[in-house]
Amino acid sequence: MGEFKDFLEQWCMAMGLPRPSPGEESEVDLAAITLRKLNEFLYQQPAAGQAGYISQFQRYWERCHREVISPSIDRNQCQQVSLRLAYLFAHPSDHPMYELTPPIDRRGLPDEAVANVRFFTVIQDFKIDLHRQGRNPFAQYRETPEWFDAEAVAGNPALADSFLNYLEARSQVDKRRSWMIEAAQFLADNYAGNAYCLFDIHGGDAEAIRRALCEPGDIGYSEKKANLFLRDMADWGIWSYRRNYDQVDVASDANTMRIALRTGILRTRMPLLASYLDVYCHQYGLIDEWTRRAWRTVWEEWQRQDESSAPPTPASMDYVLYGSFGRRLCKPSPSRRKCDICLFDAICPPDSRILNPPKSISIYGATGWESGKTNAGGGGGIMS
Repeated sequence: MGEFKDFLEQWCMAMGLPRPSPGEESEVDLAAITLRKLNEFLYQQPAAGQAGYISQFQRYWERCHREVISPSIDRNQCQQVSLRLAYLFAHPSDHPMYELTPPIDRRGLPDEAVANVRFFTVIQDFKIDLHRQGRNPFAQYRETPEWFDAEAVAGNPALADSFLNYLEARSQVDKRRSWMIEAAQFLADNYAGNAYCLFDIHGGDAEAIRRALCEPGDIGYSEKKANLFLRDMADWGIWSYRRNYDQVDVASDANTMRIALRTGILRTRMPLLASYLDVYCHQYGLIDEWTRRAWRTVWEEWQRQDESSAPPTPASMDYVLYGSFGRRLCKPSPSRRKCDICLFDAICPPDSRILNPPKSISIYGATGWESGKTNAGGGGGIMS
């Protein structure tokens, strides 16, 4: 036995404090004293006057997480990443393992139909595979166009149910159904029932369209989903934005966060905390924000070097980053990474190759767990 004393010595050394001198306390005594104070700070509810926080640490973390994590963008690394992406986009046939844009089979479909299909499918684009076993919502439009007819769906909610059955949506069905119906009513009330009209009504302004989608709050559109919709409308040639196209960001998720950290375009003072120390998602929100900034900087460097080859929006890098780099090559486990065949291999800093993105286990929302709170009596916490 000696692991705990080693831990205390390393802790003191890291903080520049004198090495603990031998005393009468046994290692078990030291462990009991130290762990009690850690538990009080990290997990026990604070004294009166600080109500609303799980612990004193969470109060501190809300106030100081930005300074502790200290995210920054390495513009030199952004330039290196942009050069490799520019090469990939210029020579896609040389690298068939990389998929640059989301799949679409729009044979015979006008632009208006494509916009309406994607408007409704992007709402459901989480925790299900839209293209599972060859499923193709765009081809399905020819069979059941009423699923993507806003006025029809708003007037007949059963259409939303049949659409969700087609997608085999099993999670959060009530929420998905409500979003579908509310989104249909949103189009019917404001855009003549046609998602394609969003472009003209908002003057081709990408930011204005995103804001219009997100502000209602009950139609299933978050900023991330709005960016996906705007990305696809640009990448598929449906819309060519007149303003604020540079604000259509990569949709930050575990994959795009992980690649940003491992390539070094996004730097932090230290490896990120485990999620159960970030129960209000302050760290997660910060890294989400800075990941989008970092990938936008990559796109800006690409524009600066060769505007003619750069894609129409920063989000146009999203699909290849998420699918080809993130899910196939830069896997979470170091033992499963495929660095040797990755285009970023030569530029990933050695000290960042094992970095991991944050996870969200907020006490609020779908993963909420109010029972995590405890008091000075100890115990408590999360249970299965």
